[in-house]
Amino acid sequence: MRLMLLSAQKEYLISRVLALLVAHEQEWALTQLFDIARRLALAGYPAARTAFYQRFELGGSAGYAYAGEYELVLLDGPAGLLRAAIVRGRLLAADPENWEDDGLISFTQERNPDVAVETELEKAAATNEHVARYLQAVQESQRPEPYTPSRPAIPDLQYLRHLLANRKRRRIPRHVVRRVVRRLPARQLRLLAAEFEQETSRTRQLRYLQVFRYVKLPLGYKLLLPLAEAQPPHYTPALDDAVEALVFFQSPAIREFALARLSSSPIPWLYASLFFNNYQAGDERLLLRLVEQTTGEDAIESLAISLCAIYQKNRIKKCQKPLWAIYQRMNCGMHRAQVVELLLKRGVLPADIREEIPFDSYEGVRHLAAGC
Repeated sequence: MRLMLLSAQKEYLISRVLALLVAHEQEWALTQLFDIARRLALAGYPAARTAFYQRFELGGSAGYAYAGEYELVLLDGPAGLLRAAIVRGRLLAADPENWEDDGLISFTQERNPDVAVETELEKAAATNEHVARYLQAVQESQRPEPYTPSRPAIPDLQYLRHLLANRKRRRIPRHVVRRVVRRLPARQLRLLAAEFEQETSRTRQLRYLQVFRYVKLPLGYKLLLPLAEAQPPHYTPALDDAVEALVFFQSPAIREFALARLSSSPIPWLYASLFFNNYQAGDERLLLRLVEQTTGEDAIESLAISLCAIYQKNRIKKCQKPLWAIYQRMNCGMHRAQVVELLLKRGVLPADIREEIPFDSYEGVRHLAAGC
């Protein structure tokens, strides 16, 4: 932000940032835009405060109702919490299945120790139904609930089989699969893999991929590669599952598949993760081209995740060009910090990045400036 305020085009840049804030919908960038608007408002730019409030009120329509709430408290203190409670209360009226916790209240109290924050909310709730609804939801989340099993009281392997056989649910909840499959003993994992091998239904085979994207298939990659090759060229959850399941393996066949899809797929970024275990000297050039060709925030974010993983495993100085290129194009502060950290560790942080990171909007990036 300091660079923006020092620019000869300061007013233009500020107006562009505020326009982006009001229009933006991607959560990782939206949080940073809220923070910039907060800093501008505190620096004496009333238009920034107006844009902040306007976008926060629109939060629910963008699918990220809660982005900006902590920045709002940092901007306005307890009054910011009250504004957030009103917005959240309206959302609760529209979606009673939603829930709240006391995180934002605790955050506000920690920063305003002289104010009885929850007491002030209770006073406001007496005259504002939205605040009352929000406060009720918070208080309900704090009540101990009677124990009800979240899943059938059956062994993990049997539970996974139950999920795989459930035709009413197209996708198995990811958090359930991750938690359960990683607890399976090796013997039971081999049993599940054998059942996958015997399965003849393509639909059921694809359901198994939802499991083996999180744990290495004991039977190797040869069951997986044909399923990945058979998927349509456009994005599907099944294609994503198949690629993630192949990431565990190193094989010339997988590398050949990845190279072919990089040159022919409309979504080549999806296959970048396959180089995690199949990276070779010179691949920095094809990954650089991939970065340069990729458009769209979601695709760039996914590619950034893949590149960070690839170069965390493959510790080479020639990571500089693809990491520099993805740094220039990404909005996610968290992964920008990972990119800078990788470049620092490999001793190849470019001078232009070194000069600008003290002014980055993300605290984690600014913190790395001390190590430069």
